[in-house]
Formats: sequence, C-alpha cells, structure tokens
Amino acid sequence: MNKESILEEIPRNDRFLLIGSTRSGFWSDMTNVFGKLLLAEITNRRPVVFWGEYSHYSVGEDFNSWEKYFLPVSDCSLGDLVSDKYTYYPSTFKFFNIYHDDLTKWVWDPMDIAEFINCDANVVIIHAHHCLLYEVLPWVKEGHPVYGLWGDEIFRYIINKYIKLQPYIIDEIEEFYHTHHMEAGPVLAVHIRSGDRHRDVPHLDEMNAEYPQAIDDYLKDNPSARIFLFTESESVIDQYKQLYGDILIYTECNRKCIDGLYPVLQIFPDRIRKGIEVLKDVYLATKCDYFIGNGYSNVSIAVSRLKTWEEGRMKLIWKPWPEKTRF
Repeated sequence: MNKESILEEIPRNDRFLLIGSTRSGFWSDMTNVFGKLLLAEITNRRPVVFWGEYSHYSVGEDFNSWEKYFLPVSDCSLGDLVSDKYTYYPSTFKFFNIYHDDLTKWVWDPMDIAEFINCDANVVIIHAHHCLLYEVLPWVKEGHPVYGLWGDEIFRYIINKYIKLQPYIIDEIEEFYHTHHMEAGPVLAVHIRSGDRHRDVPHLDEMNAEYPQAIDDYLKDNPSARIFLFTESESVIDQYKQLYGDILIYTECNRKCIDGLYPVLQIFPDRIRKGIEVLKDVYLATKCDYFIGNGYSNVSIAVSRLKTWEEGRMKLIWKPWPEKTRF
C-alpha cells in the first residue's frame, strides 16, 4: 500500500500523532514539537502533545505538563487516542499504555521519516525520537502553506498556528512588562548562557566576552535604553549589575549553574514553575526593541523565531565550530 492510498483510506478523525518529550531542555524539546506538528499535517493526522514523566518539566507519568504551558494543539486529547479498536505504532504501544512515555527511552537514532509517513496505524506515537523541521521538509508537497518557504518562516507558520500560551502565563508576562514600564522603551533584551554550555560550545567564554561591547554599541545610539537580561547564572546577573546598575531589568527566578556543569533540573522543587520561568523570559524578550543572544542556544534561537525582527534589530553572537571538536 503506498502513501497516497493510506491517506485516502483512513479518515482523519481516526488518524492521530501523539507527540511526547525528548527529555531535552525546554526549547530543544519545543523544536522537536515543531517538527512533529508539521509531520502531523503532511500525514493528515490530528496531533496531541503529551509531556509526561519523561519530560524535565513534568511531575508525573499521567500528568500532561504541556497543557500547563500551552493550549492544546488540536481538538482532541489523549483520551481520544485510547480505543481497543485502534492500531498503534510502534508496536510496543497499546491502547492501555500510550501515556507511558518512557517505553522508548533513549531512542536517539534518527527517525525514519518515510516509515512514519507510510504507517497505516490509527495512532502513531513519537516520544524520545528527535524530529526536526528540516527533516520533514522534503516530504512537503506543493500546495502546502510551507512549500517553498525556508528558515524562520516555516517555524513561524507552526508557531502562529499551534503555539498558544495559557492565559495565566500571558497575564504574568504582561504584569512584569508593565510593572517595569518596559512599554516606555527602548529596551534591549540580552540572553547570556553561562558555564553549563561549555561542553557544547567550545568558544563560549570568547562569545560571552563580546556582549559588553555589543551592548555598549547599542547604548551609544540609544542612551535612554534599558537592558532586559535573562540567564541561568546568578554570577552573570551580578556581573551585569556591576556594569549597568539601575538600567538592568531581570525576572526573579530560580537560577542554577553548578561549577560549569549542566543545570540539574532535579534541584528545582517545582518543575512546572521552571518551565513557566523559561517561557516568561523568552516572551518578554520578544516584546523588547532589540535583541542580542547566543547563536548556539535554543533559548536565543527561540527569541529570534517567535518574532519577525526588523532588519538590524537582532544579533546572535557565534563563532565557527573548531574542526577538532566536531563529532
């Protein structure tokens, strides 16, 4: 049976894609959600995002933390995918265990997109598999809204269609924004990654050393501007308070970066709150007039994609990856 006949013979109401967590950082996991949402569209499946126990930002196996952050991505929920009449793929899943997102733990091999597209099961489950937009793009047919698009335009299509913050998070963002009179502008948003990224980014210290000059260049042209700084490191906050004093704005949140290692999410007593704090900083940054971030950080890249920045109003600092450190 070929792909076209599968799509014609199974009604969309009986075709679902269950999107789980990849157990990554918040915006890395979001990037995978974007790819899987596009996969749902081109395979005529109704998507459901379920971040259960496997997610760093959830609190239990049958608790969907996704819906603590965002509205559902479709008109169906996990319960709609449970039926002894449905078939499931991969075969490790049945109607009674689809919420156990650790059944595919550590499945880091690249997805076989063709296998998922040609699958005729009612419910396809993708938890630990990584699936990025660029991997799905070759399967997009002419006539689809993203056909012929490239780069951030594709992400914005998915974001604008599916990613809707919960109202209480919007309220918290707006309260901070207006309490600190950020609407008076101009405000420069700055995202700095600290020691936890040294394993991933060999030139991190050199890149971070470029921020003060980039900030000062902006302040020369905008002397009345303030700086909205977001970072996982208290030492970075202290450093920039010394440099910029009262013009520095930042949220009060849990910041943990231990001895240059990755932040240990288990040290946060409230994982849901940690996810809210990540969202709050990123969306506040998109409300600013200018942005400077780290070109290797999923958080900075999220800020660049969530908003269509005017030419010259967004700068991502990066350095070429050393050949000897490439995998």
